[in-house]
Amino acid sequence: MPQTNIVIASVLKPLKDARSYYRFGISMRETNKYLINIIGFSTKKESDEKNIKFHSVYSGKRTGVSRLLVGWKFFLRISQIKPKLVIITTYELLPAAVLGKWILGYKLVYDLQENYALNLSQNKTMAGWKQGLAIRTVTFLESCARPFIDHYFFAEKVYQEEFPKINKQTVLENKYYGDLAGIRSVNLQSKTKLRFLLSGTLTEVYGILEGIEWFKSIQTHFPEASLTVIGHVPMAKFGEKLKKTASDHKSIQIHVSDNPIPYSDILNAYEQTDIVLLPYHQVPSISPKIPSKLYESIALGKPCLFQTNPTWETICSGYPAGKGIDFSDLNHSKEKFEDFLAMEFFVHDNRWDAAEPLFAPLVWPQEAPSGTPEAALTGHSYAWKAAENIPQLQQCVC
Repeated sequence: MPQTNIVIASVLKPLKDARSYYRFGISMRETNKYLINIIGFSTKKESDEKNIKFHSVYSGKRTGVSRLLVGWKFFLRISQIKPKLVIITTYELLPAAVLGKWILGYKLVYDLQENYALNLSQNKTMAGWKQGLAIRTVTFLESCARPFIDHYFFAEKVYQEEFPKINKQTVLENKYYGDLAGIRSVNLQSKTKLRFLLSGTLTEVYGILEGIEWFKSIQTHFPEASLTVIGHVPMAKFGEKLKKTASDHKSIQIHVSDNPIPYSDILNAYEQTDIVLLPYHQVPSISPKIPSKLYESIALGKPCLFQTNPTWETICSGYPAGKGIDFSDLNHSKEKFEDFLAMEFFVHDNRWDAAEPLFAPLVWPQEAPSGTPEAALTGHSYAWKAAENIPQLQQCVC
């Protein structure tokens, strides 16, 4: 029986993105019924895998002129693939996706990973008339496409409040998806060569500079400590500022790129660290969300320090997995860090190992495994879980 073609498409996300490839693609391919076509960013050819094909439609700079042609390239590619289902992960591809739906007749899902308009107003990536124009453009595209979208995926629960007019939606948070090994309790008090990590997308509002300055204040008292900063820097000026801030400290290792970093590199960095730093600014575009790095830290058994946030504190407290601090309060950094070191982490393993395919049952409920162990959840589930009986999506693939 021939496989059904499915497309998962982005522009600036790497082909092996944490969400599109690891959470969606790998989960779906386990049925062996579907051929998943992942479309996105890549500067090199990615080898195809079992039931997964990779298609690069962009490899240039974030602000490159050639980015204007991405929608057309995407349309030509899906015209060749002829998918039954298309999942779009960015507003940028909505016009081409709607056109393709009209011509090719596929079902269209918008995976809403960000509140883009709110981000543009809060995250300091643009200013002046450019910011206003970008916000209006995003709002216009998303509003015009809404009648043609069959279903939405929300990457954050808070989007249910921020987008109250959208009722055809399912929340699929950015929880860790991968093989789970048993974790042991962690006590860092006797360790002197502490290894810290800042990773992922590196921008000003993610508190990267505050995290570095905080580390410097701690290193005065823990001279053998080290910090690794690894990730994607989308803003060139911020990247220069970041490198300058760390240039005179040999204990700070900078591994950054203006292109997306492979998720496998981020996971390797986790393996080499003792403490994960999450110094996010508590602005409206960030504070209601739950960072994927928080889920990853819990899943991998790595204690984390995060900017004080009641929701994140609640999630971590059951294990415990981390502690909230004020990264800008350098006068009390040593005292607060010593309180953190006095804790014993992961005394309770409340994690849930979701071994079944996690995404396919959402689109095709008849394939959902029976007996999903909801009652086994004794804490906040950090991993992806199978969803059952979603009637809105039963007709996504005919």
